[in-house]
Amino acid sequence: MPVYLECIQSPTDADWQDLQKIHEETAADGLTKNMNELHNFLSRGGEILAGRFNDRIVGAILAAPCGSSLALSDAGVRRITQRRGVMHQLMQRIQRRAEELKQPLLIEKPPAEIQPALLKRGFQLIDNVFVYNKV
Repeated sequence: MPVYLECIQSPTDADWQDLQKIHEETAADGLTKNMNELHNFLSRGGEILAGRFNDRIVGAILAAPCGSSLALSDAGVRRITQRRGVMHQLMQRIQRRAEELKQPLLIEKPPAEIQPALLKRGFQLIDNVFVYNKV
């Protein structure tokens, strides 16, 4: 299932529908922000790093500027596409983009179950923050 990375600051109506579905399916530990909170997040300079498949958003991670770094949070994948490598592909493309832009990635307080995967992806735990810095 090939997933393409798209950086979204102004979601379309269809994008909002897809994000709503991701939120509904993953609100407990994934895309925790509701649509009003996402509007506010985007208006403050954040962006949605979306994984697309067949023109639909199937996974999303929120990204906010943090100095010269990019802080990632609220990662979620549609239930129907879970266990198909969506988040793996999305993270791979985000890391490649970060390397190209020479922009470190930060993840604060990720769920314990994904911390080993972050370490395998080249993130380092520094002062309770997972940092990816291949610049």
